[in-house]
This record gives sequence, structure tokens and C-alpha cells, in this order.
Amino acid sequence: MHAIINLIEKELSEPYIVYTYRYFVNQWPSLCFLAYTPTHEAVGVIVCKLDRHLKGSRLMRGYIAMISVKQEYRGKGLAKRLVKRALEEMVGMGAQEVVLETEADNVAALALYERLGFIREKRLHRFYLNGKSSFRLVLPIPEKMQRPIPPELDAPPPIGLVQPPSLSQTSTLPTNSPDNSIASQTDTHIHIL
Repeated sequence: MHAIINLIEKELSEPYIVYTYRYFVNQWPSLCFLAYTPTHEAVGVIVCKLDRHLKGSRLMRGYIAMISVKQEYRGKGLAKRLVKRALEEMVGMGAQEVVLETEADNVAALALYERLGFIREKRLHRFYLNGKSSFRLVLPIPEKMQRPIPPELDAPPPIGLVQPPSLSQTSTLPTNSPDNSIASQTDTHIHIL
């Protein structure tokens, strides 16, 4: 939890209280991913949720709440990998759409999300505490990609603390392929947990 908090507080302009992190991490641990180097330095994080949304016929909606990548690892595809990993998990759990908000002047983030298929749904004026506006972006999941919604996800999220997965459940992604080229000169792998 500390690694997530540290990355987000250092890299994002929006402040969050510890209860916000606990809400997402404890309720949807399978939708929180941490990227770290072989020396266990946290370098990126994405925090999401998935639940029913009261839109029309109670759409199953994924939400990307927070994403942060350390400055020196930006521009190397790590944010893209984190978003894609989160999207895969949400679609596998029955997401019919995924939404997020990002600052209206964050050109790099807007370009990333739009390359991944997100569309601008609405502009939210003075959305952030710093007075900046944002765009709400939405990624509709094509029907042919949608999965049946597991019954346990149609209920409220679990209450209480949930243990994060162990390191043995992490995936090691080699950095020699174009999508995984995010290691520094000395790193050979970046892990996403």
C-alpha cells in the first residue's frame, strides 16, 4: 500500500486521503497493479474498480481511478502496459465499458488513452481541486469481446481486508519486445503485480 501511495502522491497533482487508497485496494485488489524493477523499486501503478453503473440497464462499468509512472520511466510504454493489463482484467470480469478522467491539458495522457480506443465523453470544468478541468473518457467494450458477468460481481464488493497476491503470482515481462521496452540500462525485466 505504501508503494502505491508514494507513487501517486509524488507523481499526481490531485491529493488523496489514505481511505481512498484503501477503498480501491481492499475492495478490488485484482484491479490494482504495481510495476516494479528487479530490485523491487516501484515505478508504476494503476488502481481501478469494476461495478454496476446506473446507466440504462445497469451497465457493468470499469473505472480507472489512478495511474502513475515515475518520471524517469515515462515515455517507455509502461503506462500503456499498465492500462492494457487493467483493461484485460476488467474485460475478463465482465466490463461493458471503462471510464476515467484526466486533466484536459495532459496531452500525453489524452494521446495514450485515445490510441487505446477511449473517446472523450464530456468536459468537466474545474473538476480537480487545483482548479483544472478534465475530460471524462470512455472505452465501450464491443459486444463480441464482452464476457458473462460472474454472479459474485453482481453483488456489492467484499467487506474487510483482502491479502494482495504473493510475488509468486506475478508475471515477469521481458523488455526486449517493443511493448515491453521500459527497463533502464541495468534492468532486464519490469514486473507487474
